[in-house]
Amino acid sequence: MNIPAYWAKGTTRHDVHTRNILTGKPMAPLSCWGWSDTSVADAKEKGRRRADAVAEMILKGNRPDTYLYGDRPMREEILDTWPSEDGSLWAAVTLNAYGCRVLNTARAMFIDVDLPEPSLWDRLKHRASAVFGNNPMPPRELKETEALSKVETMVRADSNFGIRAYRTRGGLRYLVTHTHAAPTAKLTCDMMEVLGADPLYIRLCKAQKCFRARLTPKPWRCGLRALHVPFPWPDQGAEQEVRHWLSAYGDKTRELATCTLIRHFGSDAMDDEMSRIVSFHDEATRAQSGLELA
Repeated sequence: MNIPAYWAKGTTRHDVHTRNILTGKPMAPLSCWGWSDTSVADAKEKGRRRADAVAEMILKGNRPDTYLYGDRPMREEILDTWPSEDGSLWAAVTLNAYGCRVLNTARAMFIDVDLPEPSLWDRLKHRASAVFGNNPMPPRELKETEALSKVETMVRADSNFGIRAYRTRGGLRYLVTHTHAAPTAKLTCDMMEVLGADPLYIRLCKAQKCFRARLTPKPWRCGLRALHVPFPWPDQGAEQEVRHWLSAYGDKTRELATCTLIRHFGSDAMDDEMSRIVSFHDEATRAQSGLELA
């Protein structure tokens, strides 16, 4: 999994400065974030190297290559880790940029499927049909049924398949339980595409080398602004502000769920690792609580 323990900014040795977007005047020397699993010093050195690479491109009159940014992992605080016997991580819980806890897994395949809000035309057609006594399925329910039919088809094709389906505020979440999966494997990406996964989510899984599942509600859905202090916290005061925000967030989300279990499709056989993932995920998201989704 691409979840670094240490982050630090490194400054280029070249005479290249960032510029004020309003005045165009030079400001601070160009710097980039670096990351490491070893130490802050190592992260800072890697940040300097990245800044040097960007500076050299700028000095040559070129735009920095996108690869310098596209391969960057997310800067998230690590709240908990689940190490394998060899010391490598197979799961971790992190705090994302806007304050939600996220479960990251190296082998348990979570799939996010967005279901756009029904259009005004879809809602009008539903109301019109209801007036004439046709008793049609509501637009959101229809989209969900169509999406879940793909899961049913996949499970019918192979009796060994097991997939848990959850309803989220904005769509569906699947957890493949019968086997482990590699986030970067073509077969994995193909399966996610077939089941209608958000393309951005597929790209994220490949970049982070893990699958991700949000465990707690989005702050703005419970009347709270998003966390605005970026990690790593710049000083002790900023960290105290984050902890205060998290306390208020915990109070706001106490009676809310992140997803609701719809059903388990296919085989319910799973190994100990997968059983732990399912138990932890369902408890953390309150998937079987019946609480309002957020």
